[in-house]
Amino acid sequence: LKELLSMEINPRAAQPCSCNREGSTALYRCLDCDHHPVKCKVCTLSTHQHLALHRIERWDGNHFAATSLFDLGHILYLGHDGDPCPCVSVDPAPSPDLAPVGNKRSSEQISVVHTQGIRSVAIRYCICPGSKAPHVNQLLRAGLVPGTPDRPETAFSIEALGLFHTLNMESGIGMYDYYKTLVRRTDNVFTQDVPDRYNQFRVAMRFWRELQVDLHSGRFLGLPEHLPEHVGDSLSYLCPACPQPGINFFSDEERSGPEYIHSLFLAVDGNFRLQLKKKLRDLHDFHLHDGRAYFRNEEEYKQYLTTVKESKQPATCHSFTAGNVALAGRYKNAVVTGVVAVYCARHGLFRPDSIVDLEKGEKYINSDYALSGALSG
Repeated sequence: LKELLSMEINPRAAQPCSCNREGSTALYRCLDCDHHPVKCKVCTLSTHQHLALHRIERWDGNHFAATSLFDLGHILYLGHDGDPCPCVSVDPAPSPDLAPVGNKRSSEQISVVHTQGIRSVAIRYCICPGSKAPHVNQLLRAGLVPGTPDRPETAFSIEALGLFHTLNMESGIGMYDYYKTLVRRTDNVFTQDVPDRYNQFRVAMRFWRELQVDLHSGRFLGLPEHLPEHVGDSLSYLCPACPQPGINFFSDEERSGPEYIHSLFLAVDGNFRLQLKKKLRDLHDFHLHDGRAYFRNEEEYKQYLTTVKESKQPATCHSFTAGNVALAGRYKNAVVTGVVAVYCARHGLFRPDSIVDLEKGEKYINSDYALSGALSG
């Protein structure tokens, strides 16, 4: 407890700064730098030239109070690896060995959502003639994903988006709860004073995931042209250990070893917790890649269901029938009552184009359609 309490003060606060510059007083410390060194304003700005999102505190005589690099006059320069653009005038530096201090009046203020909270950042874009990149490109090169494509006023660090993606996949945390956590990290008391960037966060996260899909699938690099036709246009991950025709599975003459190594083991299972209730749907919320990942094409699936009939022959599996009876009460006001999927039984990876929605119970017509997609190619 004594050690934790000692972190609230620093004996070097309000003492001459280690730079020994005349009149420089060490009043500022960074919570994100190792050992939280206390420095003067000029040294703090100099050491944070490329660290615009660090949290800063100022010694007020008897305690450290929150401030920010933005309030100290920090400028984040884009287009030259954090250095000022040679075509932009900057205020002279207090010393030749220190970074120049930007002029706020010639910069733009944006809100940056980071893992440590939401920060105001003054930025200055590169304006070099002939090599001037759009603002969106300059932000992305600095590790910031813009909230809008034209003159963005909000940006999101790649670390913040990546952390949410991992938490969402691993622990199931929702976007709203994650954003509220970042608000608390910004100001745990006066949350109403934190700028609301939730709607922009939703758009940026959707945009970021779309970019990751393009990168991971290799479409941007032309990889589908070198893959078999049945997986060339797919955005899903293939099981690297299962036999994949045309990739690691070839003719009988080229195979060796036990037969089970070259056999495909599949399992089919349903999940009745993944339901969709009747509700007003946003007409602008549509599939970006319908039928190109794990779910089968929605329109083709609906057309299939209108052309087939379920067999009237009673099921011989007692638990299958009992399950449908027990779940019947959950189907009320449900448009989708669950999903059925086909996956690799040995390694647990879902097969591409192998998941379909269920309507009022698990039927063979649904499972058959999922299986036919899983065996494509």
